[in-house]
Amino acid sequence: IKNALRKYWILIAATTLVFAILGFLYSQFLVTPKYQASVNMIVQTNNVETIDQNVSNEYVNSAKNLAKTYSQILNSSKVQNMVIKDLGLDMSSLEIKKLAVAEPVTDSQIVRVNVITEDATLSKQIAEAYLKIGPEALNSLVEAGKCNPVSGVEVKKDAIRPGMKRTVALMGLVGLALSFAFALFREMQNHFIVDTDDIKDLLGVPVLGVIPDLSLA
Repeated sequence: IKNALRKYWILIAATTLVFAILGFLYSQFLVTPKYQASVNMIVQTNNVETIDQNVSNEYVNSAKNLAKTYSQILNSSKVQNMVIKDLGLDMSSLEIKKLAVAEPVTDSQIVRVNVITEDATLSKQIAEAYLKIGPEALNSLVEAGKCNPVSGVEVKKDAIRPGMKRTVALMGLVGLALSFAFALFREMQNHFIVDTDDIKDLLGVPVLGVIPDLSLA
């Protein structure tokens, strides 16, 4: 292994780099780009307790737990069908479930709905529908709290390419594995003594000197 790495490290490095570049090119030009839009809603409980105008820890924790419940409701077929009806989309709740996902933001009272589709306009329209329908549906279904929009729809200008980093890393590992296997195979098949390093590896003793071949002079 040591000799294989020493003799073929350039080949191994170059092959790994080439495969990683191929992975990048595949993700950049062959994978369909997608566009993301998102909306944020803040969750508040009805039993607000304040101390010196600061919301109590009990209230904050209650709102965080409520955010999880609201996320599940926003991901339900009931709300999804309301969004579909509002936009007049020709798709089922299962289809829109793959495009829009609601989840609580870690350690906060915020519920975020992320929408990712292959059409920037459609992503924005679905996010706007959730912003319009979500708070009203949540407030009517859950009496323990209320939900309000934090801001308008946030749209990412640049397309996102899911899995690009993973694809590049995976292709790099494939290139590394293949080139290393090739180098190891070549080294195992090589039974010739080429230089003094081969003698040291074969006999396990240091080389004290080299006698030149005068016939070649």
